[in-house]
Amino acid sequence: MVLFLKWWYGEEFSNILKYFETFFEYLFDLFSVRICLTTFFAVWRRDKINYKGLPLQEILQAWSMNMASRLVGAVVKFFTILTYLIVTLLFLILVIIFLIAWLAFPLLIIGLIYIGVKNIFGL
Repeated sequence: MVLFLKWWYGEEFSNILKYFETFFEYLFDLFSVRICLTTFFAVWRRDKINYKGLPLQEILQAWSMNMASRLVGAVVKFFTILTYLIVTLLFLILVIIFLIAWLAFPLLIIGLIYIGVKNIFGL
């Protein structure tokens, strides 16, 4: 029994924590959070108009199109990061529930055995 509890609360609990850590890293990579943050105000999909050598009116048009492209990129990246945060928060809640259940499970088994023995022998 002691070896089981040592394994349950030691080695296997550590493995589960590593699994969850890996999954959180996977989510971070899946949503490309680092790329979204570093290129937040970059043009969307490299859709940039070069305005060297153009007349003033076309320079202003190109500049406004580039700004619109940056705005679209920022909005898409904002919602990508927001989605990542929501998914991560939901998964974190599930992880906390799972870990509480994991830690309580052996105690529940011992409690059920105690109740069973108590009921059988009328203690």
